[in-house]
Order: sequence, then C-alpha cells, then structure tokens
Amino acid sequence: MITTSDEDSKDISGFLQRMSIRQRRLIRGCLKRDRLDFAGHPGAKCLLFRAPRGFGKSVQVALCAQTAIDRGEDCIYLDLSSFWQDGASETELIASAIVGVLAPRELAGKPRGRSMKTVALHLLLDHEKPVTICLDGVTDSPTIQRFLKTLTLETPETARLVVSQRFPGKLLSLSVLPDVVMIGPAELNFTLDEACSILPLEADRAEEIFDMTEGWPLLCALAGKSNTSSEAIIHLPEIQSYFETDVLAQITQPLRDCLVNAAWLEKITAEASDYVFKVEDSAHKLAELASRHGLLTSSVDQPNRYEMNRALQGYLRNRFVEKTGARRSYFLKRIAFWHWRRREYRVVVAVGLRAHDHSWAQRLTDQALLDLALRQGEIEALTTWFTGISRNKLLQSPSVAIGYAWVLYFSQRAHEAQDLLDRLAAFRVSAPTGQEDPNGWAELVRAIGLATHDEMKESDERCAVWIETYGLTNPVGRAAAETCRAFIAASDRRFALLSDHIASATVVSGAVSQRYAFGWLAAAQVLALQLTGDIHGARNEIRRAQENEDVAYERTPFVKGMIASLELPILAEDGSITPTENTVQEALNFALHFGVTDVVWSTVRSAAEIYIRQGDKSRAFLLLERCRLLAKERGLKRLDMLVRLGTEVFAMGTRTRTPLTEESLPADEDLQFLANQNRAIQAEIALLQASRFLRDRKLGLAERHARKAISDFTAVRDQIGEIRAQYTLAATLHLMGEEKQALKRIAEANHMTQQLGCFRALINRRHFLRVISPETRPLLNKTAAEIPVIAKPVNDEPGNQRRNMDSSAPISQKQVGVLQNAALGLSNKEIAARLHVTEDTVKWHFRKIMQGLKAGNRTEAVLIARSLGLI
Repeated sequence: MITTSDEDSKDISGFLQRMSIRQRRLIRGCLKRDRLDFAGHPGAKCLLFRAPRGFGKSVQVALCAQTAIDRGEDCIYLDLSSFWQDGASETELIASAIVGVLAPRELAGKPRGRSMKTVALHLLLDHEKPVTICLDGVTDSPTIQRFLKTLTLETPETARLVVSQRFPGKLLSLSVLPDVVMIGPAELNFTLDEACSILPLEADRAEEIFDMTEGWPLLCALAGKSNTSSEAIIHLPEIQSYFETDVLAQITQPLRDCLVNAAWLEKITAEASDYVFKVEDSAHKLAELASRHGLLTSSVDQPNRYEMNRALQGYLRNRFVEKTGARRSYFLKRIAFWHWRRREYRVVVAVGLRAHDHSWAQRLTDQALLDLALRQGEIEALTTWFTGISRNKLLQSPSVAIGYAWVLYFSQRAHEAQDLLDRLAAFRVSAPTGQEDPNGWAELVRAIGLATHDEMKESDERCAVWIETYGLTNPVGRAAAETCRAFIAASDRRFALLSDHIASATVVSGAVSQRYAFGWLAAAQVLALQLTGDIHGARNEIRRAQENEDVAYERTPFVKGMIASLELPILAEDGSITPTENTVQEALNFALHFGVTDVVWSTVRSAAEIYIRQGDKSRAFLLLERCRLLAKERGLKRLDMLVRLGTEVFAMGTRTRTPLTEESLPADEDLQFLANQNRAIQAEIALLQASRFLRDRKLGLAERHARKAISDFTAVRDQIGEIRAQYTLAATLHLMGEEKQALKRIAEANHMTQQLGCFRALINRRHFLRVISPETRPLLNKTAAEIPVIAKPVNDEPGNQRRNMDSSAPISQKQVGVLQNAALGLSNKEIAARLHVTEDTVKWHFRKIMQGLKAGNRTEAVLIARSLGLI
C-alpha cells in the first residue's frame, strides 16, 4: 500500500508528470469530437467508454482531460495501463492522484488512521472549483468498482468522471448508475465527415473506406495508409493482425466460434444460428458478444437480430472458409433453406449467388419466382442466377422460363425474351399433359416487355386486354399491368390518364405489397414532371420516392438505380452545381444496361451536357455514339431518332464536324409511335431546322420553324422545349429588327425558367445561340435588369391571401421583394439599383433571409420561399 512519506509524495508527483506528458502526446493531431465529451452530454456525471481495442477510447479520455484543462478546471488524468509504484492498488493510486492534484501538502502529511480514499473524498466534497477525473485502462476489481461507484454517487456535481475500461465488458455495475452515460462502439465510430477529415485521401476514396469499415477508427487509419481497394482491406496484414490479437484474442474460444459462425449468416439471429449450425445456445452467446464485447449491435428494426461491422464480417467469413473447407456449400444451403421456409426469397437469391450454385433457380416455386421478379424487382440478382441454366431446362420449368423472360426484358434483351416465350408457348402445345397458364403470366410478361422495348402502343393494348381477362384472379399481375400503363401514359404525356392509372395501380399494389410496382409508379411521376419541364416538382417527387417505404429505394438495387438515372437530369438542371463523376457513372451504368428509351435518352443527354461543360467534347460525343449504336443494336427506333437529333444540336453548339448533317431528318411516315411521342419528335425537328436556318441567316424560314416548334412543344406541354424555342425565335426576331418582340419572347422564357427551375436549359440555349449566330450576342448578353418583367406570380394578384403578408411569415415583405429579384438572377448591385437602396442594405436583407428560411445559399432560399408560397 502507499504510505505517507515524502518519498511516496514524490512518486505520485512524478507519476502525474508522466501522465501529463502521455496525455498531451496521445491527443497530438487527433480529431476533437465534442459529442463524446461533456459538451455532448451536459447532464452526465460520468462518461463510461466501453468498446473493443481500436475504437480510440484512450484518445477520447485524453481529449476529455484536455478539454477540462482548457475550461480552467482541475483535472486528474491517469492511464492505469502504464507502470506505477510497486505494491500500490489501483484504487489507492487513483485516490493518491486526486490528493496529489487537489492538495499536494496533505499527501505528505496525512494523519495515520485515515485512508487515502477518505482523504480524496473529503477533498472532492470541499473543493469549490470543478474537477474532472479521467481514468483510462481501468480494470474490474471489486475494490475499484466500489470506489468509482462512491465517486459517482457521493461527490458534488462539480466533480465528474471519465472512465475507460481496460478489458471488454467490465464495469457493468457502474454502467447502470444514474447520470452515467455509456459510450460504445456505435458512438466512437467516425461519422462520414469525420472519416473524410482525418483520411489524407480524395473524398471518393475516403467514402469507400468509410463504407467498408463503417467508421471503425483504427480500421480507417490502417486502410488510409494503403492503396488497396475498399473490399480488399480485410487482406491487409496489419488489419488481420489487429483482428487476431486485439479483437478475437479478448474473447473465449466458444464465443469466438459463435462469432465466426454468425459472420457466415445472411441475417444474424439466434434462431438462424441454432438451425444452420445445429447448436442450442446461440442466444446467450450472441447477446454476450453484443452487450459485453461490443462486436455485434442490435438491429433497430428487429431487436432479435444483430448486425456486424462489414470489414470484421468479411475477415471472419474468410476464417469460416478456412475452418469448414468443403462444407461451406453445405452451410450455405442450410442458410438458404432457413430463409426459404420464412418466404424471404430475396435472401435466398443472395445466398445462392454466394454459393455459385445457379441450379437452385430450377427449384423455385411459381410464388417465389414471381415474388422476386415482380414484387421485389430483383432483376440484377436474377440475371446472374439464370446464367447457368440451359434453354432446354428452362422450358421444362415454365415458371422459371417466364421469370427469365421478365429479367431479359428489363435487361434490354427483348429479342431473347420474345424468342424464349415463343418457344415456351410451342413447348406447352406439344407437351403430352398440355400445360396451361391459368394466371396468364406469360402473356403479362410479353405485354409489359413490349413497353420496355418501346413498343408502347401494342403494350398498352395488350395490358388492357390482360386486365380484362386475368385481372380479377391475379391481383399481383394486375398491379404490374396497371403500373405499366401508367408509365406508358407518362411517356406519351397523357397526364390525366396517368393520374387514373396511378390511382388504380396504387390501390392494387398496396393490397398485394408489390414494392416493385411502387418504384415504377414513382418513376412514372418523376418522368411526367421531367417531360413537362417542372424541375422543382420532379426534385420533390424524387425526395418523396427516396423516403417512401413502399418504394423500397434502399432495399431494391433496380429501383435505386432507376431513381438515380432519373435524378441526374434534375441535378444537371441546377445552374449552380455540377454532379460528381460517381453520380454520372452510377446513372449511366443503370440507364445503358436496364433503362427504357425515355430514361436512357434523358440520362445520356444530361451526361453529355456535363462533359461538354467540363470541356471534354470527345467524351461527350463518344457517349452519344455509344448510345446510338446501342439503339440500333436493340432495335429502339425512337431512341435512335432522339440521339440523332440531339447529337446534331450538340455538334452545332460546339462547332464540331459530324456526318449527321448528311443524313436526312426523320419523315412523318417514320414516326409510328404514340401520338404525343410523335409530336415531341416533330417539335425537336422543327427546332433543329430553325437553328440551321438561323445559322445560315435564312431568317424567314428560321422564324417559321421556330414558331412551329413552339406550337408543337406547347401541344405536348414540354415547357423546357418552349423555352428553347422562344429563345431561338427571339434571336431570329432580333436579327430581323423586331427588338421589342424579341425582348418579350426572352422575358416570357425567363419567367418560365424561374417557375420551373430549369436554369441549365436556359444557360445552354443562350450559349448555343451565341455560337451558331454571334450577331445575336447584344440581345443574349442583356442582364435581367434590362429585360422587362412581363408577368407576375399568381401570389401577387389582388385579393389573393398571400402568405408573405401574414405576420407569421419567416421573412418580411421587403425581404420577399429582395428574394424575388434574386430569383431573376440579379446581383446584389442590380437589386440595390432596382430597389433604390444601398448594396449593404441588400446584403443585410440576405442575412435575415438566410436566418428566417434556414437556408444555406441563395438558390436554396429561393427554393424554400417558392415551396412556402412566398414568391
């Protein structure tokens, strides 16, 4: 035990000096995170850090000590994993350190009969200044538990503790006391922003490491020093050594075996573990691994299910393969059968892919297959699964053949799908038993598949017939057919009919829980808004889809990819940002492999615009050529026409030579699509011809075709097309000397742009016209202040109950006026001139606007104000 001699006092003083040096070095260059300190837990008496090694507990304890010092508090910092005086207990050392900091003289002159713990407690009771006691590497002896409990319960609020355990799962009695906040692995993990800030890497690479490690601090640090891919970091010797010596070595062999087995499961539950591995005690072991060791976490949605860190799971799966050898396939089949019995067919697909056993597809029941294909939309997984099955075997199992045809259609392999369905029909006729299809699945897949191949007129007719024939007996199929008809209505811009189909499909899809249908219904709504040019509305619809549980945005990769492809044109229309390369590639990868004509063209066009804006013309035209070759290969005539017209527009706007001008434009007899699809193409042709004539100074012809384009775009409610055509007509009128009419057209187009949010389309058209007709620059270079405002928002009409007049509005009427001018693209100086105020006054108004609307920038403020009806 520690005595009260002067020598012992010097020993404690020296130990505290060592601790001070240790504490300062531990925090050197480390990230300060207030959420892990008392700043994030102001009412706490004690912060208890409990996590395996490698989560930065020691660093956080040292940071808490530094924060206390910076606050001017007295601080006792001890790392009990270091060496201290022989014969001293952990409790006595802590008590001596408290006395040595708060009353050094009393340490040397302590009366006999009083223990150091008693002296320390009296000092804490009488000490007026706040005290923070930071203890790292604490063990779980009964004595230390009693002492820490006493410090927590019997000292004033001015004395606070920060404690980190040396071994996992210790100090349980302390964790249940009031005002003790336990900080575990989930809290100690880095957030994405924190990981990016500490990793000396590009943002994309840092994000990949974060996704794989889920923010595990030491894993992030080790992976950040390597150039390996995120998936390969589990093979780094440093990480493997860490898992072996610092993670697995801390738990008993039975728990270690249970953890390795759990990593092999698709969903970690005690019931699944008991069944797959034929054991009976998984529940207790999994609970101990979670609560005591922090290597598992309970799922938020399913309390009886556990989650495991991705990197740890990947490493342990490799350990499982080493441990089980050839029996790995046996265990995978047991996992698959476990989920099969529970009708979790999506998980069965995932396990089958892990097993590389495509023969399982032949054993799928009709219900399972159709659930995967129609209800859950597992297109990508099923594509891989079906690869190893011969055509002859497919025909022997009609449900598998129908499912594969569905997958082929949505993978843009329509000719193969049609051939397979034809062979299946012939096989059924020739079969001795005369196999039938009472639910009409084959006909439904063919009908919907025609729409994916852009044969929408025939698809719509066949879907209508199918609903009349099979709709009552097959509600899942009816939901799919109604959804298909909704998408067709959106593509043909029949918006009233679209609403009817969406309402019908939503009711039926909800009744049969058909998530895949909800994804396509959301896509139809977004597409309709895009085609009308309503970028504000499309952006809001995307957000609703991403947050809608029925859409299954996070659970279904196909739906997620489709939404990403539809979102790219919306992001590209924002005049202030440029989508990242990852965003562009994610959208293109889906669109070019799975997208239907409308999705493919809008994605490719937006990507090409982005590349041209970045100065990479060759990449843009290579993408356009790839898209056109793809259209010809798949037999998608409408896509071929759209790419042909769009490519010439890009070529004219970049002064790029192209052989397209030698090709004739599509004739009316070539347009054999839906009525409004035909009219939309005619509008694009008219606008292209107007641009050609404007370039060649044939102004009369340019005016005629520009007016025709406006008429056609208006007929199909394509407002972005109208804006482009209005600007083209304005440029023509300017060269014809009709300046007043030209300005009027520009004012109308600008007003529409503000209402719709299609800023990039306007910028692109102005640039395009400057290139093909430099003489129009005096008109096109006019500022917004020089162009008369020809229309006011509906909210400005007399008698309308304007929200911005309400005393409860978040910004004043003057600030609304400032924001309306900002929405027109005016600078602070231009706004000040219009409102007859100083530029500083405008800046002051903008600060108030940002605070009132909780916006981060002008664009966001305009969007928020518009959504609130203020402008």
